[in-house]
Parts: sequence; C-alpha cells; structure tokens
Amino acid sequence: MDGIEGQPGYKLYNLSKSESVDSRPSRSPNDTTIVFQSNRNGNVELYTTNLLGSGQAVRLTNTTSNNTNPMYGPDSRTIVYQSDRNGNSDIFTIDQKTLVERQLTTNPAEDINPFFSPDKNWVVFQSNRNNNWDVFALNLSTGNEYQITSSPANETFPAWSPNGKQIAFLSDQDGGTNLFVVDTDGGNLIQITTDGMTNNAVWSPEGYRLAYQSERNGNLDVYSYDLKAKKEYRVTDFEGPDSGPTWDCGGNNLAFTSTRDNNPNVFMVFWKGGTAGNMTIDPSTDKWSQWRPSNDISSTGY
Repeated sequence: MDGIEGQPGYKLYNLSKSESVDSRPSRSPNDTTIVFQSNRNGNVELYTTNLLGSGQAVRLTNTTSNNTNPMYGPDSRTIVYQSDRNGNSDIFTIDQKTLVERQLTTNPAEDINPFFSPDKNWVVFQSNRNNNWDVFALNLSTGNEYQITSSPANETFPAWSPNGKQIAFLSDQDGGTNLFVVDTDGGNLIQITTDGMTNNAVWSPEGYRLAYQSERNGNLDVYSYDLKAKKEYRVTDFEGPDSGPTWDCGGNNLAFTSTRDNNPNVFMVFWKGGTAGNMTIDPSTDKWSQWRPSNDISSTGY
C-alpha cells in the first residue's frame, strides 16, 4: 500500500494474485521484490514477485516438501528458509538469481525460524536438538554453529538486531512467554518483560528499541521498550485486541492490527503511544502488516 487507504492518491497493490494461500512475506532491502510462501501447487513452495504489483510470481523452490518462513538477506538476493524435505526441518538458502540452494543445517532435530544477521555472514535460528528449543547461530562462511542459549526452558523466535549487537527471543522459563535480549556471544542476558504473555517482538531500525504485544489485565495491547533508557511504554489502550506491531523505516511509528473498527484493520501510532489512525479501512480482514524489510513474527502470521 502506497499511502493511507481512503486518502487521495493512495494505491493498493495486489502482489500475489492467487486463489491459494499466499503468506509470510519478506521484503527485499532494496525495495524491489518480496518472497513469500504459497500452496498454489499443492505443497508449500517459495515464490517472489515485484513490489510494483505485476502479480507475476516466480517460483523459487520445486520440491515435494514444504518450504516455509523465507527471509531476504542484506544483499537482496540470498533468501534463508526452512524445509522439511529430509523428514525434519533444516535451514536452507537459495540464490534468487541462480536458484542454487544450500543446506545449512543437517541435524536430525528440528531447525526452524531462521533470521539473517545485518551483515549477511550469520543466521540465527531455533532448534530442539537438546530436547527443548534453544537459539543457535551459524556462520555462513565457515559452516560453524554456536549455541547462544542453553537453559532448560524453550527459547524461540530469535531476531538479530539491525545494529548487529544483540539477539531478541521469547522464553517460557517462568511458565509464560517473556521477551529477552542477549549479546550475540550469549552474554549479558536481559529480561525485558515479566508478564508471561508477550509475543510478536520486533526490533526498531536502529536496534536499541523493541515493540511487542502483551496481554495484561485481560487486554491485548502493543508496548515498546527503550533499551538505552530502560523504559517501557504502553503504546495502545483500546479495550480490545491490538497486536502485531511493526516499525516504519524511520523508527518513529508503529503499524499494528486492531479490531476497533469491528473488523481487523491496520493502524498507525507513535512508538511511545498516542492517537492511532487507520491505515486500512476496508470491511474485509486486513492484518499482519510489515512496514520495513524484515521478517517480523507478526507479519508471518503468528
């Protein structure tokens, strides 16, 4: 969408134009294409299409398995994803131009939710190879893997900060789901939330703020946290579900999904909170927005 729906001059682009389920988009950093997954040929494969709305999707993977959770690398060409083609989920990359695939992990456990580092040399992912979910990092140049977390809890949905310094993840170590941040070497672990109901965390573009959703006192709202100031902000206060935040490219505003119009629409609000305005107004379901090149959890359908 170019602009705010309903305002003069805006344009809404249909990027995939299919009767099948097209989901989990990731936008290329150079703003030319998106990669997404689709079941248009039976199993789930990866496709790309341009951001000008041609709707002419190009198929990337061609297997009898499911290839999911794609994310563009910083070069706008290499795509990391997970595939169950070997009977379990492993991490792969594919070159968008040559279609050459590379298998990154070979462990018989489940390796899922890959996320590129900002310098394209690393991928972080979660694996249950120790009978619980832990966070691992893999060096793409050497193939060496490093375990980032090692607690008996489940650490899930790792996300590398845009400044390359930290990794955010969710953990159920306290019985619920809370947000943590750790340095890339596994040190300096910081617990951000303690409510046990935190999900859909996403980094700001400069990498020292986070936005997330949390259900407190029976209400689902969007919150943000400033790591430098060590301060949390309640961004939304609607008496209904506000969820799935994503940052704009300047780091000033958040888009999120809300039912305050009686049907799901995408709204925009200042990152510290304030009056939220509609970005979409259609009576159909509009949700899971993604504003900047990333692989935000909420934009992939969680």
